[in-house]
Formats: sequence, C-alpha cells, structure tokens
Amino acid sequence: MIRSKLALYLLGKKEGFNMSAMRRFVHETEAWTATDWTRYHNQHIPALIEHAYNHVPFYHQLWDKAGVNPSEIRTVEDLSKLPIIRKADLIAHFEDFKADDMSSYPMIHHHTGGTTGTPCAYYMDRYSWALNWALKMQTFEWAGYHYGEDCLGVMAGGSLTPGKKAGWKHRLWRYVNNYYSIPVTQLTDEKLEQHYQYLKAHKIKFLRGYPSTLYTLAEYIHRTHGTLPIQAVFTTAEMLLPHQRLLMEKVFTCKLYDTYGCGDGMGHATECDAHGELHVMEHCSVMQIVDANGQEVADGEEGEIVLTDLYNMGFPFIRYAPGDSAIKSTTPCACGRQTKMIKTLLGRSSDNFKLANDRTLNGLSLPFEELTDEVKQFQVVQEKTDRVVLLLVPKIDIPMERQNEWKRLLQFHCGEGIEVDVQIVDHIELPSSGKTRYVVSKVK
Repeated sequence: MIRSKLALYLLGKKEGFNMSAMRRFVHETEAWTATDWTRYHNQHIPALIEHAYNHVPFYHQLWDKAGVNPSEIRTVEDLSKLPIIRKADLIAHFEDFKADDMSSYPMIHHHTGGTTGTPCAYYMDRYSWALNWALKMQTFEWAGYHYGEDCLGVMAGGSLTPGKKAGWKHRLWRYVNNYYSIPVTQLTDEKLEQHYQYLKAHKIKFLRGYPSTLYTLAEYIHRTHGTLPIQAVFTTAEMLLPHQRLLMEKVFTCKLYDTYGCGDGMGHATECDAHGELHVMEHCSVMQIVDANGQEVADGEEGEIVLTDLYNMGFPFIRYAPGDSAIKSTTPCACGRQTKMIKTLLGRSSDNFKLANDRTLNGLSLPFEELTDEVKQFQVVQEKTDRVVLLLVPKIDIPMERQNEWKRLLQFHCGEGIEVDVQIVDHIELPSSGKTRYVVSKVK
C-alpha cells in the first residue's frame, strides 16, 4: 500500500489535484442509485449550458440558429432539445470551440484519429481527465488490481517514427504507474517471444490493450507455449469479438474486462466483475444512446453514442457524437451497481494485417492522428499479403517529398518484402454499413 499511496501522491503533484480524494469520491459513488446519478448530472448541466452559450462562439451561433433557449436546458432530458455535433463540426470550427476564458481552465491539448479515420485536435479539461483516470483505476480494482503496486502490461499505442525513444518524463511516468509497455508494431514471432518471456519472468498479472493485438499475442502463446496465467485482461479501443474473448480467456486462464473510452467527450463504459454487460461510468459525462432523430432509443435497440462532458468548460463537448454505436440495456447488473448499462458496443473493430514476411501489423499501432494539420481523412488498406496502401484525403497541397516520407515510415513498420504505396484521393468510399473503418484488410 505504501507504493500505491506514493504513486497517487506523485500523480496528484503532476496533475495538480488530490488524486486520493478523487479515488475516495469514485469509491463512494458505487453505492449511488439511479436517482443519485440523475441528481448529480442535473446539478452540472445548467452551469455548463450557460457557460457554453455565453463564452463559446460555436454553441452561441449553433443554438441561436436552432432556436434553442439555453435557460430552458436544465436537466438530462432537456439535452435532447440541443442539436448533435460531430467531428466534422470540430474540424471546421476548431477555433470557435474555444471558450473566450479558456486560459483560466487547466487544459490538455490532444489529438484523436478515432475509428473513422478522421484525425482532429481538441482540448480536454485536466480535472476531467484526472477524475476519469481515478475512475479507470477503480474499475481495474474490480479485477483485483492495485495501482502502483501491481505491474500492468500495456499492449497499445505506437509511433510513426522509427526508433523513437521515450523521454525521461515518459519513463518516470511509466515507473510511477508501474507498467510495462509492449510495442504493437512489428509483431513478429521473435518480438512476441520476447514479450512472452518478459511477462513470464516478471510475473506480470495484469494486461491491457487492443483486442486484436492481445489476440495476436494469445495466438502465439497458444501455438508455442500453451498458456500464460494472468489475473485479469482489460481490452479497450476496439470491439471485442467473441472468438477473441474465447481464446484469450483460455490462454491467459482468466476473465476479460472489456472497456470503452472516448477522450473527446470523456465517455467511459466498462465490464465489471459480474461479467455481464457494460456499466456506463457517469462521473465525467452524460452518455446517451440515440436514434436518427437524436432521441434515446429503447431497451435492446441500437443507437449512436452521444456524449456531454460535464467538466470541460474551456473546450466543451455538448451532445457530441464521436462516431461509435451501442445497444442500450436497462437490465440491472448482478453486481448491484446502479449505473446506466450498455448491452453491446458496435463498430470499433480494427483489422490486423498478416503480412507475407510473417509480420503482424495492427492498424491502431499507426497513430496517423499526428497528421491532423495535413489530412482530412485516411485509410490503411491491405490489398494483398505483400501490399499495403495508405489513402489520404488532404486538407492542403501535400508535396511529393512529404508523401515519400510517410511511405518510408509505413515501409518501416511493414518490413522487407512488402510493397507500400501512398495515394492522394478526393474521398474514401463508405461501406454499405455507412461506417468507415480506417484499417481494412482485403486478405481473408
């Protein structure tokens, strides 16, 4: 417990908040009823709406045009009177999303590529981020994890830059959090064996990462070693498929905890220790699942996720649709926690590329959100086992030298023997589902 308290203290010093107090608050809310959650949300909504209308040009103009009277938006139910905004609005009106008093709030500049392949920049409130972090650690504890004490293997993220080294601040952050970073680019058998040996030697009991990359590791261990006992596995960022869960639970000899997270809007949902549906964690935002008319869907129906960040005054996300879908549930969870529930998450899947050189490449390991200033949309397509194409819809005229730079970077990640091409296009075709994936493999 000493290391855990020290880690919380250092994290609090870094972020400027009392993280221990946040953890206590999150723990106390586990006993809240649905009525308590409604009251909590309704306490925040009037001030958020008033501030956005008076200080954020985008919302002032949008709501005036829609004939919305901000003084009438007082409750969660009233939010349905507001128009839904999307990533395209954020990109087109980025400066107008900034509050005129934004400098008085602690903000974090961030980027998202999203699952639609449309990269954009945004700002998140630092308090909201810290509270969401405390919430995440609380849900990890449902699996027996103790922050700072237990080492967490993190199999997610990547870099476009070959050989990019983590700076000392990042290494210190990694040490405080006590996690082992597992690169998800260039997943050859040699690299997977190294990860296996490290996890085994250091007796790492918890793993977190993209379902597709964790599944790749599980496939390798199943083929070469049989099993690797782990206490719990947390999946995130993609839709967890049934066959992935089945193999991973067999190989890691434990239960999986699936999660959903969205920094632009601060949405969060997670599977609990009852292993049924997903709890909507309601501390930082109001999550609604709506139909084409923006109204809440009924129990068991599919709808679009819409988020309202309760704390982001400097760069508000109000009735924001990040491009994700889910099936709503009103079935109470066996664990007794009375949050909103999600039956199933939809539309967050990402293909793995099985390349002819025996390398496995996961699309989420290529953070093309770094190209936000130059690209409206992108898609990485595996056309053959030995050919990968990067499609780019540009914002600006992109010189050939820059295109060749991206080609070299993609070639580095794909490896020898793989043909790589970069193509500038006017648009990217939508599939019949209407939901664009930014990583597509045409290889069966």
